[in-house]
Amino acid sequence: RYEYIFPISLTRTNLINTGVNMNRALAIIIVCCMGFSLFAGETVKLSGQFRHRYEYSAMDFNSDTDADTYQYLRTRLNIAFNPSEDLEAFFQYQDARKMGEESNTLTDASADNLDLHQGFVKMKNLFGKPLDVKLGRFEAVYGPQRLIGAVGWHNFGRSFDGMIFTYHTAMMDVDFINFKTVENSDDDLDVWVRGVYGNLKLENYKTQAFYLLDDERGTFGLYAKGQIIPGLSHETEFAMQNGEAGGEDLNGLFYAFNFTYDLNGLKLSAGYDHVSGNDEDTEDNEAFNTLFATNHKYYGSMDYFLNIPVHTAELGLNDIHVKLSGLSVAGIGVNAAYHIFTSEFDNSNGDSDFGSEIDLTFVKKYNENVKFVGGFSMFMPGDLMSGDDNATWAYLMTIVNL
Repeated sequence: RYEYIFPISLTRTNLINTGVNMNRALAIIIVCCMGFSLFAGETVKLSGQFRHRYEYSAMDFNSDTDADTYQYLRTRLNIAFNPSEDLEAFFQYQDARKMGEESNTLTDASADNLDLHQGFVKMKNLFGKPLDVKLGRFEAVYGPQRLIGAVGWHNFGRSFDGMIFTYHTAMMDVDFINFKTVENSDDDLDVWVRGVYGNLKLENYKTQAFYLLDDERGTFGLYAKGQIIPGLSHETEFAMQNGEAGGEDLNGLFYAFNFTYDLNGLKLSAGYDHVSGNDEDTEDNEAFNTLFATNHKYYGSMDYFLNIPVHTAELGLNDIHVKLSGLSVAGIGVNAAYHIFTSEFDNSNGDSDFGSEIDLTFVKKYNENVKFVGGFSMFMPGDLMSGDDNATWAYLMTIVNL
């Protein structure tokens, strides 16, 4: 049995308030954990990830504009504690930056991009009951991430402050979530996300029912994924929104259907997503809000529709898509996707065409720890986009897992 006592508080607020440099604090943590690992065997595990991404961006639909290039760097250190089967703690420190943003390469030694991305404790079988609790700051992923996701593509990623209680039964696991997204000195202005996710335990089939309350906006629905016949599977999600946001009554609707045929690892899928827009002839606001979704995963790699309904001007979004994955050419994995984007309602000019997008992704594994991911995308704008020329975007990403 090993007892670990830290001589300093590791909360980010205390570090800032006491003037302790975050770089020095992180170095102390690493040294302590390395020492713990020597004595505690498998109790403490260190891991990490280095990710660099170069991007070429010509996305303004104007061919006369010069393209921009960016480089993003994300470095993560993971510290996992597992002193027993029913107790675990996890800390993930992250430095995420756009390369070159610190203008003085000699004198800028501050840790302004360093953050505690995750820091939580998980206790299982609480008081001998089939109840788990996860408490702290952590990433949260539910269903296919259409409403709550970790947004791993983003250089920062998303994490929540709060807790999750999970109750286990023979037929179902139920998560009760309680996240705090806004803290104010006036408790009436605090914002909470609360909800319930029920996961049915079905063999070779995933089914969820959920209800989320984001401040005064309620979202409820169903998710199902499974095999129809050998080789053919489906994924379906449906959700409705009600309640109030911004002083308006809500009545939003979302649904998605996706079918995938698997031929010995080569997968061809086709589907349709509908995100409702606002009908200006009604009193309610019918524009569906995708909340904390990983929209990069669904609505095109070029991210024109990350923040829905803001990026659709509350006109709604229809996405007809075809995707191919599992193809290998000369040892390089190749994935392709094609999207046709339209709105549910016309704008003031009677237009409803956002445009179409082609996405190509290439994956090359170097060894067990290193892989390279590249991509090229082109967006052909419709009348709803602010320009007439095709937009292009490309990237090359290096991922090193340690």
